[in-house]
Amino acid sequence: MKEEAVLFGETRSLIGIMTHPRTGDGSRKPGVILLNPGIVHRVAPGRLYVKLARALAAVGCAVLRFDFSGIGDSGVRHDHLPFNKSAVRETQDAMNWLSATKGIEHFILLGGCSGAQVALRTACCDARVVDAILMNFPLDEDTEGSADAEHTERSAAHYYWNFALFDLKSWRKLLTGRASYRNIIRVLKARAKGKLNSQKGVSAEALEFREQLHQLAGRDTQVMFAYAQDDLSVHELREAGGDELERLRVLGRTTLKVIPRADHTFSSLFDQERLVRVILDRLGSMTAPIVKKVRTLEQVTPSPI
Repeated sequence: MKEEAVLFGETRSLIGIMTHPRTGDGSRKPGVILLNPGIVHRVAPGRLYVKLARALAAVGCAVLRFDFSGIGDSGVRHDHLPFNKSAVRETQDAMNWLSATKGIEHFILLGGCSGAQVALRTACCDARVVDAILMNFPLDEDTEGSADAEHTERSAAHYYWNFALFDLKSWRKLLTGRASYRNIIRVLKARAKGKLNSQKGVSAEALEFREQLHQLAGRDTQVMFAYAQDDLSVHELREAGGDELERLRVLGRTTLKVIPRADHTFSSLFDQERLVRVILDRLGSMTAPIVKKVRTLEQVTPSPI
């Protein structure tokens, strides 16, 4: 497998790693662009993007993983353009570079956390995007890294409902009086209050999100949401998407995958392998029948880059 460092962008300040397809030139298949998850540079937590890039290249896709301005090796911008706009522009720079140098005209955008938000925004404004794979997509711009009381209560409620409920040790603590009943009652009240508030009306953010999904579906652009089970955002996604999200899922325009027992960064090798398999299966209809030959990370040759 061949990989090379590349330099591109309006001021040639964006740095990335191009992973060339193992078979063919990849120009007839959509190019895959991996977008920074938060402020983590192009390798992603646990080198997940490195593994993804090589797994996708093994089934014939050209893959570019690069750093947004001011992250990793890419230089900072000097035009004071806000990140939500500069990141979209730089993603388009990456598409332009792949078009000019590799002859690729259609693209799959894959991003985690804030990178998923950039992927969705770019897909909405650029018809060259045929698929967006959004990992742990946060509905709220400030959700990532939030430490306020509301976020803490949502985290506690998520733990009680998804983990403590099925943990024998937690039940022993509850029955023997060693659990914090005050915390449990407070969290349950907050959860009930949140449910009532969500029934009062749809927020402007949720309406915008549904419009984005509707727009992409009308253009036949596919969208997949992939979440770790312990990520709170999956519940916010279902609430914000509402009936529109469910309708598009039934029509096959939008897909939601939840990876059981995985953490937010897919930190274990087992979780990473499951995520790679989900993505390979997702792209199977776009890439080629040989996607079935690549199922595990062990088939991807490691490299120090």
